[in-house]
Amino acid sequence: MKKSTALFLAAGLLPGLSLDALAVSTTGQLDISAIVPTQCVVQSAALPFGVYSSGALQQNAQIGVACSAGTSYTVSLDAGTGAGGNVASRKLSTADGANSLNYGLYQDAARTRTWGNSSGSETVTGVGTGTAQNLPVYGYIPAGQTVRAGSYSDVVAITLSY
Repeated sequence: MKKSTALFLAAGLLPGLSLDALAVSTTGQLDISAIVPTQCVVQSAALPFGVYSSGALQQNAQIGVACSAGTSYTVSLDAGTGAGGNVASRKLSTADGANSLNYGLYQDAARTRTWGNSSGSETVTGVGTGTAQNLPVYGYIPAGQTVRAGSYSDVVAITLSY
């Protein structure tokens, strides 16, 4: 009779046991990663001088540069498309290229530091902040130029190196 009582007691306890008590668990890990690339973007600008009538003209513009935080960069400006121009004396030209008007682009408001494409004093360097940074361009057309009436223009390439 002892066997049947023990079996009866054991059978009575089994429904009270939860399957959770018999569960086993283990752990693992989920690896998370991301890559933030070094990148920079330059925003083009315009520098409209307006009407030239033999008096000096000054005008300013802003070049926008947005680089990843901590990214070093250099901005340079070429001589432009005006025939015979160079970074020291750029040329605004008529559409047919027959006429030109001298002008300069500078890094400073006093217009003493030419902005060009030779490493060092002619280029502008900086470090990205992750947001847009504005770099000023100071333009100047000297007085006393005798030129034909017409529309004059030039295109200067902005190079952003990083």
